[in-house]
Amino acid sequence: MFGKKKSSSNGGGSKVKNKKRSGSYLDASKKKRQKYLMIIIPIIAALVAILAISGTRYSSEINKFGTVGSAHEHAAFIINVNGTPIDFSQPQYQVKSRLIHVEGGDGFTLHRHTDRVPFGEFLRSENMNVEDSCFSILEETSNQQGQQQEYCTNGTEELRAFVNGKELESPSSLGDYILKDDDRILLIYGNQTADQLTQALSELEQVPILKT
Repeated sequence: MFGKKKSSSNGGGSKVKNKKRSGSYLDASKKKRQKYLMIIIPIIAALVAILAISGTRYSSEINKFGTVGSAHEHAAFIINVNGTPIDFSQPQYQVKSRLIHVEGGDGFTLHRHTDRVPFGEFLRSENMNVEDSCFSILEETSNQQGQQQEYCTNGTEELRAFVNGKELESPSSLGDYILKDDDRILLIYGNQTADQLTQALSELEQVPILKT
């Protein structure tokens, strides 16, 4: 009988110890969860802030040029400076804007993805611009600051813009032009003869428009 009582007493002590251990484990787990939450919550808050800022910028683009995906038009284009076309197939020119861009390693087909985005927005995305009678391009240098190069109409060279073979009255108006499917656009600067200009327009006509 005494042996049974002793056994019963030891069993109760074991239960108390197990209960204490269980309570200690739960406390430790709770503290760990609280610690993780203190780390995770600020990270989530930061991500939400970044997404909110990105959303604001995205909304401004939509309000200005229309919803991305509202259009998908394609046009062939060439920008020729002093007899040399700019090679837009190079990686540094590819998909610089989701609104209007060249893509897939092709440098002749321009893709327009919103209903109101003009040709000038493509130029700006490539650090280029057409204004008044000048075409400008920000060329990268070794110090990464870039150097602005301007090609303006003067007594010898002339900046000219053509859409589907017809010359625009002012080259700067090309910046506001919203391309249509199968358009062919030429922006050319230099002192080309009439034959050279005809040749440049003919080469543009031969460029395939890749509709992807």
